[in-house]
Amino acid sequence: MEHIAALMLLVGCSSDLNSCNEIPVPVPAYETLADCERELPLQVRLSDSAMPKVYGACKAIEPEMFEQSASLEWSVTRDGRLGIEIVADDARQIASR
Repeated sequence: MEHIAALMLLVGCSSDLNSCNEIPVPVPAYETLADCERELPLQVRLSDSAMPKVYGACKAIEPEMFEQSASLEWSVTRDGRLGIEIVADDARQIASR
């Protein structure tokens, strides 16, 4: 069975969702997606955000992504869903071949 890791992201937003910022979490990486999802509700409640709305999500990722240069892209939908995408930096991958 292939080992999968997970990343937690919290985002605080204004009431109208026009302004959102990442919120630091004490443990951003987890060994399993289940571990991350189990901790997510607690971290949302404990977040120290001045923003009126806080959203959180966990994203399963391949462990080697922690070793690569990558960008974390996220968005919040009007219905309050936090979407996360991890995009590998192709330029770095090409340079390392």
